[in-house]
Amino acid sequence: MTVDSRRGVPSRHGVHGDPRYPSPRRLRRATAFAIDWLLHIGVAIGVSAVCEAFPELTPWSFAAAVSSWIAVSFVHRTVLQSVFHTTAGKALCGLCILKSDGSWPRFGFLTKWWVIGAFSTVLVAFSGAGGDSDEEDDWFPPVVRLRDVRRLHVT
Repeated sequence: MTVDSRRGVPSRHGVHGDPRYPSPRRLRRATAFAIDWLLHIGVAIGVSAVCEAFPELTPWSFAAAVSSWIAVSFVHRTVLQSVFHTTAGKALCGLCILKSDGSWPRFGFLTKWWVIGAFSTVLVAFSGAGGDSDEEDDWFPPVVRLRDVRRLHVT
């Protein structure tokens, strides 16, 4: 972690130990992820159920579920998050996403990270690898407490 020697704060916003974002957020991030994942998979299950209800669509049930899961995930994590700076899960947990310079991410940035997240999820699933430390989270765009962002903008 690079530190700005003039102010004693990390050069990247929201990294582990950044005093600008002191509120604990690890459990909130895990909860937000679970909520978002359940939302995405819930839509996929619903689409699959609709396909199963119509005999002519039954063969397409699995493909419709997978494609709807991907579509909902993409729209939720890129389009909506570029407008509101949060997903449904993050909003319920009081979190938002930032770029490492502290600015709000735009659609292109979020799309890049959605693709990276999709590939890393597949790699973790197939390799069985995966870490669970705050320092590893520093590689991804920062997810911080919204109240800390508001406090920073007030002062």
